[in-house]
Amino acid sequence: MRFLYPEFLYLMLIPAGVLIYLISTNRDALERIFEPKTLEKLRISGDGLGRTGHNVLIFIAFFFMTLALAQPVIEKGEERVKVSGTDIVIAIDLSLSMQARDFFPNRLAFAKQKIKEILPQLPAGRVAIVGFTSASFIVAPLTTDKDALNFLLNRLKSETITAKGTDLLAAIKGSIKLLKNSSSKTLLLVTDGGDVENIDPIVSLLKKESVRPIIWMVATQKGAPLPMEKFSKKSKDLVLSKANRRLKRVADECDGLYVEATISQRDEKKIEEYLKQLSNVSKTYEKVVNKRIQLFYYPLALALLILPFGIYSIGRGSQSALLLFFISLSYQKVDAGILDFQLIEDGKKTYKEGDYKRSVKAFEELSIHNPRSEVWFNLGNSYYKSGRYKMALNAYSKVVTKDLKIEKAKLYNMANCYVKLGELEKAALFYQKVLKLGNDEDAKANLALVLKALKEKKKQDKKSSYKGKNKEKNRNKSSSEASVSKENSSKPGALKNRVKKRELSQAEEKKWMQLIENQPLKSKLYPLTPPESKENVNPW
Repeated sequence: MRFLYPEFLYLMLIPAGVLIYLISTNRDALERIFEPKTLEKLRISGDGLGRTGHNVLIFIAFFFMTLALAQPVIEKGEERVKVSGTDIVIAIDLSLSMQARDFFPNRLAFAKQKIKEILPQLPAGRVAIVGFTSASFIVAPLTTDKDALNFLLNRLKSETITAKGTDLLAAIKGSIKLLKNSSSKTLLLVTDGGDVENIDPIVSLLKKESVRPIIWMVATQKGAPLPMEKFSKKSKDLVLSKANRRLKRVADECDGLYVEATISQRDEKKIEEYLKQLSNVSKTYEKVVNKRIQLFYYPLALALLILPFGIYSIGRGSQSALLLFFISLSYQKVDAGILDFQLIEDGKKTYKEGDYKRSVKAFEELSIHNPRSEVWFNLGNSYYKSGRYKMALNAYSKVVTKDLKIEKAKLYNMANCYVKLGELEKAALFYQKVLKLGNDEDAKANLALVLKALKEKKKQDKKSSYKGKNKEKNRNKSSSEASVSKENSSKPGALKNRVKKRELSQAEEKKWMQLIENQPLKSKLYPLTPPESKENVNPW
């Protein structure tokens, strides 16, 4: 056994000195006048421990607390873990052209949602996020913490950037700085392309630095007008922003991938498949990880057990026995809390790793002796991810909360479960319940899809009943086959892939993370590459 932070043990020298001083000098007025035997007879009800005993117990309690702070561990040896060498930088276009509304509600919001959906599926070793306009800014450095990336991505707004315009070279140069020490470099460029015409400098820079680009074009060929109220100089001219398909040549010449954004998940799947191919051929390296068993909760539990004896006066006989009994009960609760903590950690870890069976097992065990709403919610999420939608519905139904955000998240997840089960009427009912609690764009969009599918299904049912009457006459006609194919397209299974993939809400994060999420992003974005001074540069 060893201590991870042994420096905390030196802190015990201070209370040890104070204790010695108190024991040797601190005597009340009666102790100075009477002898100890005489004083004992004069006292009506004596304290079983006395002042010295209390001081000693407080010292022991603080000693165990300090041991807990020093984090005692048992070393289980080192383990070599193979890690993929593919690092990815996601460069997000924050220019004003990303406010165009050819994607709902606008290109930037749509792109952020897409990135959040694809983040858990990335096979990369580490991921970084860079925002860019005419300069590039660090949003998140290379990390494996997907929760932190989601947290920062949620707070990324174009209003925090003062630089205007679109400079793809600035985005690439900033990304290269983050990928400097990576063995395999991949750049996911999320942009509408701006109005870049000369792509030769971009191609030469990517080839020189051996960076594979993935161009995720978040714009349509038809385009959309820019909201002119966003510009500092008001203009009556209409500016139409379209997808800059010149960037396809960048991906082709640099052995990358060009994907145009869609409202379905086709674009996400293409990127996932491409990255999986890269991870298969990219270099892997071994990372040494120390395996440890944490023991800090044992001295912490002992400290909590001893501290009440040091603080409160304890009489002799039955009173002491009664206090010991209640403290032993509280100790059992502390021990249960420690086990709960371990189960929560196991459930959270396995959930992040995608091992939903083990995550379900951890949260099921936790729900037996600690059936709180948070536990049921996490259990429902694990059931959902493992495809057990009926079990997920049962778990979500046990979540009782006054928190409006969590209640909306619960109802939204239940609606998604009903979509997966093909019960579209119930799904529509729960989406409507979500909207009654407040505006939710995802729920609104999913409700529209569900209602449309139900309407189409009713039409197809009428057509099929009508055609059933003339079945013998039209048995060999090709029109019958066409109607069957149309009917299949309106079945619930077809809708499952069309419903927005915000399958699990952000409420599954830690409670303190939820509280932090309500705070605005106050930190500044510092440029990796300063904007170049160019004349006649469009502000979008």
